[in-house]
Amino acid sequence: MHRYARMIGVVITAIGLAVLISFSYYAFGRVAELQKAQLYQQRNPGNAMYDAQLFVAASQLGFVVGGAVTGLLIALNGLTWIALGSAVHRFERGGRST
Repeated sequence: MHRYARMIGVVITAIGLAVLISFSYYAFGRVAELQKAQLYQQRNPGNAMYDAQLFVAASQLGFVVGGAVTGLLIALNGLTWIALGSAVHRFERGGRST
């Protein structure tokens, strides 16, 4: 039983880290776009096109950061499965960890 829990934990952790790394990579690219949109909007206040561009850039960055946080939570869930597998292994052996 503990092997299955550890195997599930490793797979979920790997998926979570892959999601975290990929979304983090894209987040760094989106920061430059957001700064560029902020600069255009500051230079042209009240221009609807630049206001919309800033809104879109901020929304994209929010989505990407949310994806990175989701990847982190998935990886944490996988680590919990690994810890659960270790606890079940100790319970099945009937021994104590000292």
